[in-house]
Amino acid sequence: MKETYGMDRAVFLDLTEKIIKSRGFGRSTTYANLLRFLVRCSLDEDAPKETIIAAEVFGKPDFDPSESTLVRVYVYKLREKLRKYYATEGSEDPYRLRIPKGSYGIVFEKTKQSNGLLRLLQRKSLRIGLAAVIGGCFLLLVWFQIERGSDRSLRESVWSDLFTNGFPTAVFLGDLFIYVEDDSVNSMSRTIRDPAINSRADFEAFRMQDLRQGVTTGVLSYGLLIRGSLQWIKDLTRMFDAAGHFFSIRTISRFNPKELQDQNFVVVGMIKTLGLFKDYFTYSHFAYDEAGEALVLRKGEETKRQVFSPMGDPDGYHTDYGFMAKFPGPNQNTVYLFCGLWDTGATQSLKNFTDASLRQSIEAEIAEQLGEVPPYFEVLFEVSGIDRTELSTKLIHVFPLEEPATFWVDPGGDIQNR
Repeated sequence: MKETYGMDRAVFLDLTEKIIKSRGFGRSTTYANLLRFLVRCSLDEDAPKETIIAAEVFGKPDFDPSESTLVRVYVYKLREKLRKYYATEGSEDPYRLRIPKGSYGIVFEKTKQSNGLLRLLQRKSLRIGLAAVIGGCFLLLVWFQIERGSDRSLRESVWSDLFTNGFPTAVFLGDLFIYVEDDSVNSMSRTIRDPAINSRADFEAFRMQDLRQGVTTGVLSYGLLIRGSLQWIKDLTRMFDAAGHFFSIRTISRFNPKELQDQNFVVVGMIKTLGLFKDYFTYSHFAYDEAGEALVLRKGEETKRQVFSPMGDPDGYHTDYGFMAKFPGPNQNTVYLFCGLWDTGATQSLKNFTDASLRQSIEAEIAEQLGEVPPYFEVLFEVSGIDRTELSTKLIHVFPLEEPATFWVDPGGDIQNR
């Protein structure tokens, strides 16, 4: 039987189970299986490739690393779990498991023991050094508490699911659909953005009706990011970096429905750019009227039909409507949806929850109206401003989501895999 540092593999497998059962590791079966797999491969001196991990741990034999960051994100989060374990419960363990950056192999390291403590205690300068250490520790503690303030605030806010459910976080930006048109008559090629074509389905319907001679159209492998995208990335990066939370960024045009059960989702964009997530409005208290570019409050306790549609000049003073929903994914993961009819509404709905003071104000208002901030809910905002700057926001409606998981279930009771 193979030995490492004079210990047989059974001991390292036992250490692995100890880590998995620790309080800080969490209860995620996926992370447990990932750690077990990497440990076994490393004990066999067989560093696994990304595709092997995807197939063996995540059940994805057709995994393409160029299309998905799934494995990289999970391994990154696993490194963090190991680091926190050895900083707390595992601080006295004689051996440590480490995953070097750029590798998926486990390194087994013997913990260095300090044997100079007795000599240190015998030094005449002990009292001076001890006073300096105490002072330094005090300053470090003050700094740590200040730094943890925003982190704790975020972990206790509507974003708490991202820190507790064990899934990696993926940010998806709604991009505009564009396509290429080859005109053999005029010997030219054009890249086209048509406001009436906002998805692959819209494009296929258009192509079936396009009977122009000498013109062929095709799908591009990329979309067009809108003006607000830079602000969205900036706001999310500032917030998550302050909390030490890792996330990946992609566009809706590169979204694969097979990923629905693998990650937490933060989806931002104009409603018409949301792809599959636009279907959320089938189950919302609001219906999306794409033709009229409006949100319509469904009939219920309201006696009057309410229609919310942007007004004014987008490059001047105007009013838009922003929307935010938090609802569960199909695998105990969580989806955060931030959107607007124009990009103004999308930008401000996200800022309302990434800016700490705005988030606390909005959460207080939701709690006042509903009695608490429920686990899942949706909010409609009225947003006004000039040229997408100096925006003001007003909460118009907020509804708790009692059974939001129905979004993922088709009439036959099966999880959708669209």
